[in-house]
Amino acid sequence: MRKGLLLLACCATLTLQAQDALKLKFRSRALLDASVASFQDQKAQGYYRLEDFRVGFKAGYKNMEMKADIGLGGGKVAIKDLLLQATWGSHTLALGNAYDPFSMDMLISTADLRFHQSATSVLAFTDSRKLGVTWHFQKPAFYLASGIYTYNDINKIGENQRNSLVSTSRAVWRRQRANDHLLHFGGAFSFRTTPVNQKDYNKELSAAGVTSMFSEPLLAAGIGAPRKEFKGVLEALVTGPRYLLQGEYYLNRYCLSGDRNYQPHGGYAQASYLLLGRGFSYDAASAVPGRPASDRALELTARFNYTNMNDTGAGILGGEEKDLSVGLNFYLNAYIGFKISGSYVWVGEHCNPAYKNNYFVPQARVQYIF
Repeated sequence: MRKGLLLLACCATLTLQAQDALKLKFRSRALLDASVASFQDQKAQGYYRLEDFRVGFKAGYKNMEMKADIGLGGGKVAIKDLLLQATWGSHTLALGNAYDPFSMDMLISTADLRFHQSATSVLAFTDSRKLGVTWHFQKPAFYLASGIYTYNDINKIGENQRNSLVSTSRAVWRRQRANDHLLHFGGAFSFRTTPVNQKDYNKELSAAGVTSMFSEPLLAAGIGAPRKEFKGVLEALVTGPRYLLQGEYYLNRYCLSGDRNYQPHGGYAQASYLLLGRGFSYDAASAVPGRPASDRALELTARFNYTNMNDTGAGILGGEEKDLSVGLNFYLNAYIGFKISGSYVWVGEHCNPAYKNNYFVPQARVQYIF
């Protein structure tokens, strides 16, 4: 924590020395969640969680931009985004700690998600931030990104680092019209090399489900020591003046010992309708949607998700689930918002034994962003 705060302070001091030549913005956000639900045959009780508290800054100088964020979430303090970017025309080169360009939903800011967190399939088949370099290329009709990364975020470098490399690429075709209509179709592919010099390396694939407030993950698969990993995703996004349709489908492949391969898969589809407000923001530079474009907005949203981490051929049974969520998001202004949702989860075969029956989870969130 002290290293992260020192780094943030040093960077801020350096940028303040050239105030006349740069643009500097300090920022902060907080997401406070609450739920009332039963877990592991217990009586219904309240759950509360500071999902994310973050402070940071963004500084721009000519064609250069730097951003740094320190976050507190789940009781842990960590460096979040730490990026230095340079832009030349349609090209951007980004160096630092951030998400690789795999999964549209994972690239969306947590505060702009339609629900409290990404779908179960997104959480199962994506990774945390990684330290590396990414090249972005964007035109009105398409977006391309490619990068190479260590299989660690900056907080894990040291004794617990994993010695392998990841290469990820993403391509998107899009057509956007001035009257808030957008068509967006694309996909991404990622490859991870075999970890080296790690005798005790054991990979576990897991996903919390529709909420992170329970103490046990809904899905968990012990993979052992896989060699290479391949994964792909297809994505689609359609928006209009009052509606948004979004979906992704994932397929992972872990190369195990011998000729065995473990292939979990899953995806989600979600829709939003604006009862108040018009249009949805869209970041063309990273090809991801955001919150409603109107400062004050009321959004009705629904999502269906399917995740299957069972592969009998590989002998790995991590669980299978389906869930349906409905929510209502009220954005009071550009800074303060409220979210409520209810999710029903169908617990399938080989899920975590802590989840014996289908269950329902209501959730609420208060968030501010400055």
